[in-house]
Amino acid sequence: MEIKFFGHFCFRIKGKDIVLVTNPFPSSLGFKLPTLPADVVIASDKKDQVKLDLVNKAVNRQEPFFIDSPGEYEVGGSFVLGIQAGKNILYMITMDGLRLAFLNGLTEILSEKQLEELDGVDILFLAVGEKGGLLPKLATEIINQIEPKIIIPMAYKIPQLNLDLAPLGDSLKQMGIEQTNPQEKLIISKDKLPLEKEVVVLNARS
Repeated sequence: MEIKFFGHFCFRIKGKDIVLVTNPFPSSLGFKLPTLPADVVIASDKKDQVKLDLVNKAVNRQEPFFIDSPGEYEVGGSFVLGIQAGKNILYMITMDGLRLAFLNGLTEILSEKQLEELDGVDILFLAVGEKGGLLPKLATEIINQIEPKIIIPMAYKIPQLNLDLAPLGDSLKQMGIEQTNPQEKLIISKDKLPLEKEVVVLNARS
């Protein structure tokens, strides 16, 4: 599996059989996305539905499959579970034997029911820089609740992005996590997961 970051909540996750893109955003935010062909596109907020048309070409399908609602979905042998959390949707993605949790818009720790649905997470995508979002203490509690092998921060301040977000270093420091050197991409498989919890910072690509 290959994971690339494109800023804010947008990632491109390339598996053996499908390519999935999360939360594409318009260039009006100041950071222009490249063309992102994908078989599956997910949106964490209903208002993001208008941005789904930024991905208009599939890779291994006739056309992209768009997900913006809670429920269970199966596409090309991969599974997506959408979980309602206030106005937002949390996602559990099962692809290539890995379980990926995509969490944004949280303002409190996970409920028991949400934890059951997010059981066995290998890779956690967690928003860390939203103003009015998760406090560092709550973010740390959520990490401890889920116990992922890899944590990938998202939704933090990057150049050109016109959003009021906190810098990554500040957020991680408040969470008691030492910032690591950014990588261009993460290539990972089930047998390559670290034994201990690890934070992976990805450079935002344009």
